[in-house]
Amino acid sequence: MSETRPRWLDEEPMIMQLLDTFITKAENGTKPSLKLTKKTVPELFNFQTEDVKYLWALVKALDKEFHIISIRLTRDRPGQEPYENAQVYFNPDKEDLVRDWLNRPAIDPYALVWQNTVAKLASKFEDGGQTLSETLFRAGDIGAEVIVKGFSRIGDELQRPISLRQLSARCFWGDSKFLDHREDLVRAIFPSSSYNLAPRPILMAVHLSDRIERVLFVENQDTFLALIKRDVPGLTLVYSGGFRGSASRIRNAGNVAFSYHSDSHETEALETFEDWWFNPDLESHIKPRFWGDMDFAGFSILKALREVFPHTEAWKAGYLPMLDRIRDGKGHNYTAAGKERQKDPDEVGCDFADLELLPEIRRSRQFLDQEAILMSELRVIL
Repeated sequence: MSETRPRWLDEEPMIMQLLDTFITKAENGTKPSLKLTKKTVPELFNFQTEDVKYLWALVKALDKEFHIISIRLTRDRPGQEPYENAQVYFNPDKEDLVRDWLNRPAIDPYALVWQNTVAKLASKFEDGGQTLSETLFRAGDIGAEVIVKGFSRIGDELQRPISLRQLSARCFWGDSKFLDHREDLVRAIFPSSSYNLAPRPILMAVHLSDRIERVLFVENQDTFLALIKRDVPGLTLVYSGGFRGSASRIRNAGNVAFSYHSDSHETEALETFEDWWFNPDLESHIKPRFWGDMDFAGFSILKALREVFPHTEAWKAGYLPMLDRIRDGKGHNYTAAGKERQKDPDEVGCDFADLELLPEIRRSRQFLDQEAILMSELRVIL
């Protein structure tokens, strides 16, 4: 089978037009087929010229030689041309070849709908639709028109204070997470209205001690709840939930909401804790500590936490029994829990972690989750 562009193609506009019609039908989502009639291909029925038989031969060549089309002839009637009312079907496997012949690059139907919808709704966007015209993205099987129309509703919703999650749910088919990681896009489209986009506070669970001496960030929920039951004197607990406690904005008022789990809230203890939290430049006697999994991810959390709470160190009372279990071979291999992709943080800035804990897990190639430690095993008087 030859796929070289035939020389006669440029000399026969009818053949070019026929192929162009099939490509247009494919782009529009309609079946790329055509019935040969005086209306659709008048050149084949212009018997005043001698070109008719030649043109029909070229059409048949598209079938027999290039396999671009297939022809289904109808039953002959007296005086009827053999191709009259014949049904011609385009072979979609040849679309790239035909586009190359016609010098007609493929058009993404999704992109076409996206751009057309943005143009129609341009007045709904403060930037006239420029940002969305330059920012095309897909979301599963949701159509481009639906997504752009969702963005067009944002302007009305931003006429009053609203959180990003609320805005997302109201504009995008009830999905509160659709705009996650797209806040900058919203602000670019609606620069003057986005002042009403209320920051979503980070929720932090806290168990206040009777006196605030140490603040312990706990990575995992089960361990946090177990420590609450023990109620270590002078130890205030904060459930950090992974990297939540290391968010750079978390020490700014309005960006965090505390949920206190203490049975009673001593006003002095609460004020001391929040004053320490929201005023990082003040001198304080409070010692922040962190206890999490003994793996690279856990120490990466500690490293990130130290960017926000600079004096945070690994909590020896929790990590020492973990270190013992690792040395006794009671940890798990890197790959046992799907942790082989965790990145070694190198140094975290805490001597205990950098000189003892990290070197041991590198040597042993073992990790250990903090839930392996019972409260009775902690190196602290409970």
